[in-house]
Amino acid sequence: MNKIDVSIVVPLYNKENEIRRCLNSLIEQSVSNIEIIVVDDGSKDGSADVVREYTDNDPRVHLIVQKNQGPGAARNTGVKASRGKYIGFVDCDDFVDKNMYKHMMNALEETGAEIAVCQEKNLYNQNGTYQMINETKFPFDRIKKVESSEVLNWLLNYRFLSLNSACFKLIRRELFFENDIWFPEERFVEDIVLSAAVLSVANNVAVVPESLYMYVHEMGTRSTSFSIKKAYDILQNMKDISSYVKKYKPLLQLDNFVLGMCFSSMRQFYGAIWENKIDDCQNDKKQLISEWKKM
Repeated sequence: MNKIDVSIVVPLYNKENEIRRCLNSLIEQSVSNIEIIVVDDGSKDGSADVVREYTDNDPRVHLIVQKNQGPGAARNTGVKASRGKYIGFVDCDDFVDKNMYKHMMNALEETGAEIAVCQEKNLYNQNGTYQMINETKFPFDRIKKVESSEVLNWLLNYRFLSLNSACFKLIRRELFFENDIWFPEERFVEDIVLSAAVLSVANNVAVVPESLYMYVHEMGTRSTSFSIKKAYDILQNMKDISSYVKKYKPLLQLDNFVLGMCFSSMRQFYGAIWENKIDDCQNDKKQLISEWKKM
């Protein structure tokens, strides 16, 4: 069996019109020793059938079908099925530069770091025409080995919001299994917990100042819908992140991060009240405010 350098996990749900774009960018990667693990999370459209076309023609593409459990569970399924030295994540409606995983893997091999992070471009898609919204810019002009505490501090102080995502990272496989780190399941923005966790346990990060990931936003779609559950999910994310940071990087300050997460949580709460015209929510309001005061 050939050695697999990189396992790429793609959670998939009802994106039959976008998954081809994603998979085409992955099978065209300039590093060939990869596996592409697509986890169909109970799609109700023809998403899985599209992926099967690829599995029939490229042995590197694998399809796992499971009942709908959310992106966190789908990603965990993919990680558990992976065999690569390094693991990356791509959302099914995004795409990547053909050299992304070659450059990220080379950065890890050259620096000895456990995690590589790259820049990303945020794009609007309007009928197949892409317009750039913005782009992350790291403060280096070449690959830089940085202590994980510094990169985690960037995340905790909102210096680079892209650090919240798992998608712009390539992570040494052992970090997951040796430290029992997994994505929270059935939770809103679950990958911020995973990102903080791996940055907490790692020693060094290879910062790659190239925009290799294309984050696609569809024109005319709403960016979010509000819910009280999401408000509590953000609170639980904060608790989990706080536990990792206090255990592995206790010298880092969480004040700014707590304030930002509290704002996001309460925005979800009041947005849900307004959007859904909820009247009976005083108990939830008191409990949520009380929990955030404790944080």
